[in-house]
Amino acid sequence: MSVLEQLRRVLPELSTREARAARHLMSNYPMAGLTTVAEFAKQSEVSTATVLRLVKRLGFPVYSEFQNALRSHIEETLQSPLMRLGERQTRDSQTSDTFFARTCARMAGHFQTLPEVLPEEEFNRAAKLLSDRKRDVHLLGGRYSSNIAHYMGDLLTAVRGRVQVISGQTQSWPQHILDMGRSSILVVFDVRRYQEDVVAFTHAAAKRGATVILLTDIWQSPAARSASVVLPFQVDAPSIFDVLTVGLGVAEGLVGAVASMADEQGRKRIEALETARAQLTEGYGTGRGEEQ
Repeated sequence: MSVLEQLRRVLPELSTREARAARHLMSNYPMAGLTTVAEFAKQSEVSTATVLRLVKRLGFPVYSEFQNALRSHIEETLQSPLMRLGERQTRDSQTSDTFFARTCARMAGHFQTLPEVLPEEEFNRAAKLLSDRKRDVHLLGGRYSSNIAHYMGDLLTAVRGRVQVISGQTQSWPQHILDMGRSSILVVFDVRRYQEDVVAFTHAAAKRGATVILLTDIWQSPAARSASVVLPFQVDAPSIFDVLTVGLGVAEGLVGAVASMADEQGRKRIEALETARAQLTEGYGTGRGEEQ
């Protein structure tokens, strides 16, 4: 479990001052914890004793071990496929399992332990937000995760209206900010190595009042600082590339949950969509347009 995951789990049990220090660390993760105890305490507006109590609550007997864990976080999040290539080749030489078998076992394990990584109440909270048709929904992803954003947007459009996927050149993104406000939801996909443009857009949308739902890896994108709901998932695999398989499953699960909450208006939308599809299919099959 990462320090950030531990923080989220112990937060309800902390004293007022400990919670203040914890929230400061979560909002400036992990850099706030890499300063001295005195500086961390000063920035959190608590005493050094409070910071040390928080560190012990997180399972670290001394402050230096706490900082080592944060440094490990940075090392893991900055790993590139090239860095992992040598490591994987060494591991592969030490096992007789096939690559396919290792991949199946890893993915099965990730899905089996997903409830331990992603709290069910957070998943339900995200689904409830997305089911509110009074809200407009925008989806954004990074270089590869944008594929999941597009897919989720397509599925979500079948259940509810006012869904827009943000795509194209980064220079065109600011125009989407103009349509966001307190009734808006921004669904963001961002995994390691996190994209600065995605993070910056997330912060800008949150400042305009948008509610941010972030799907990210267990190390968590810096976009988490502006997120109201964070849905982490595992991305490591036998491959040198991180996998988005579990993230795709979470996205599909969210759409399924939203569909299960559909009221009469939502059901009518799905029926209308099916009718439109049938009419188009019939038109294509006969070679005749609707006007004929």
